[in-house]
Amino acid sequence: MKIYNETKITVVGKAEPTTSTDGKNTYYRVAVMQNGQATNLMASEDVYNAIPDGLVDVVFITAYDDKYQSFRVDSLLQIVSVNGRPFEKSAPASTPAPEKAAK
Repeated sequence: MKIYNETKITVVGKAEPTTSTDGKNTYYRVAVMQNGQATNLMASEDVYNAIPDGLVDVVFITAYDDKYQSFRVDSLLQIVSVNGRPFEKSAPASTPAPEKAAK
């Protein structure tokens, strides 16, 4: 059985991705801290890449799997702040409308 939870936590770093001994899988971990306790959590490549550098307050959906006795990040709901400042996702650069040539 998997138990899912919404978890607000601070990401304090990202570990270098590690590759399995057979070279087929790559594993991603984020270092997190909550209430003075720190640990590493497994995450998908997408979640790992979405988290910017710095002290990042995030809201994750976390999952505990009792079959494997594992706890990991299931998905990223929101990035709340980065280094104490509210996070604003930068808008993609838009292409200005071409000006009409004067006649």
